Amino acid sequence: MAGRPRLRLTGFVSFVVRMASLASGLIFSVIVARRLSEEDFGAWTYVGRLVSYFAVTASFISFWAGRDAGRGGKPLKTALAGSVLMSLILSIAYLGVVAFSAEAIGREPWVVMLGLIQLPILHLLNTAEGVSYGHKPIASAYGFAVFEVAKVASAVVAVYFLGLGLAGVFISLALAQLLQASILIYLQRNILGSFRFGDLLRWLKGFTVPLLTVLGGFVYGLDVFLGGVLYGSALPLAYWQAALTVALVVGMYNNLVLGLYPVLLGGGGSRDIEKVFRFAMLLGVPLLFGALILGRDILQLLRPAYAEASSILVVLSISYFINGLSYFFTSVVGGLDEVDKRSDVSLADYLRSGIFRYNLFYLVLASAYVAAFSLATMYAKSAAMTQVETAQLWAYAHLGFSISLTTVGYLFSRRRIKFQLPTKPLAKYIIAALLMTAAIAPIYLIIPQSNTAIIQLTRIGAILLTGAAAYTATIMLIDTEAKAMIKLVFNRLFS
Repeated sequence: MAGRPRLRLTGFVSFVVRMASLASGLIFSVIVARRLSEEDFGAWTYVGRLVSYFAVTASFISFWAGRDAGRGGKPLKTALAGSVLMSLILSIAYLGVVAFSAEAIGREPWVVMLGLIQLPILHLLNTAEGVSYGHKPIASAYGFAVFEVAKVASAVVAVYFLGLGLAGVFISLALAQLLQASILIYLQRNILGSFRFGDLLRWLKGFTVPLLTVLGGFVYGLDVFLGGVLYGSALPLAYWQAALTVALVVGMYNNLVLGLYPVLLGGGGSRDIEKVFRFAMLLGVPLLFGALILGRDILQLLRPAYAEASSILVVLSISYFINGLSYFFTSVVGGLDEVDKRSDVSLADYLRSGIFRYNLFYLVLASAYVAAFSLATMYAKSAAMTQVETAQLWAYAHLGFSISLTTVGYLFSRRRIKFQLPTKPLAKYIIAALLMTAAIAPIYLIIPQSNTAIIQLTRIGAILLTGAAAYTATIMLIDTEAKAMIKLVFNRLFS
């Protein structure tokens, strides 16, 4: 099978691109933050979030179109045409909330209107990207890499040199997203096909399935908002966000799973599931250990006061590691569900499907998490707990959510296919990570922690390089299968 070797290459490329985007994202944020006033910076965040709520409806089409593409169909032209139609309707709806939204943040309506520069393009991009996840996810990684470069370049010109301010930010993002969408469409030109109105109706008939995911994500995102409101201060959020900044990096290993979904849609099985699990753990385990070891140092680099959040970081790092496994199981559940294989599928069929029930569980668990987050906040306030202690409670609530979601994903997956999660390779990765920890111990004595940024950065860099070298060398020595995996990926990458 020609697509099988790309199973790991797709994940690796996506992982590298997402990690590199941390640097480009930081550069873009610095340019924007330094050129916009605090009011404009806040307005950009607000309008950007508003636009994203409208554009997320692209999944009503792209979710099912991507699954059709994964099974050999050519749905891209139909999906893009549907996106254009939805964009027109959504743009009109967006105009209807401009006045209210502008009044809510005390800004002029034209500020919110700037979102229309981005909305149609973002909807089209979300559609093209959604299709790629079921057909050719490596195209999404390439497109995102182009977006990150174009975003920074456009911001340098429009925001830094031309001084276009808030409008320049939206223009920069819109141009970068237009280029990203163009790349994605070009890389998927082999599945353009012809416009088929029947397919569009069939996809829209099943909108309830992606809608649950959208609602779950929306509810999940209420945690910080409600935490700040109920506590009456943003201070606990500062410690939470500082720890989250590092913990999110741990969760990025879930990009290594990206190739599994289309392979399962195309007829893959348990062997592919086990192969991807091993590859994800190969990099996921050292990321977790690295965050646990380096967490306090990175927090100290961000701001010395945030070193107090190291205990929060420990819990969140474990939580995001477990959460990465939930993404793995989500790929299994979605890739093996066959409700949409029939052309005469009905709304009732969609509502009875396993993928609908799984997404419903996600919504319920997200709601339970936000409820626990809110209760923890109210308890912390009534007990006069410190900001760090409050954020610590939030971290435990998130850990409970991650464990629950991963357990549900595992149970749903096991009902569809029998597979074994390879424990022997996992044990080797843990041993290698422990030896990595021992290898970096001398650096702790040679370069002490410091409040001086350059010294602290040197210490972190030395630990990272030493740790990466030690882990890689150990893996190459004790695990021949991992050694073969690494060689295969690099041969595919540079051949």
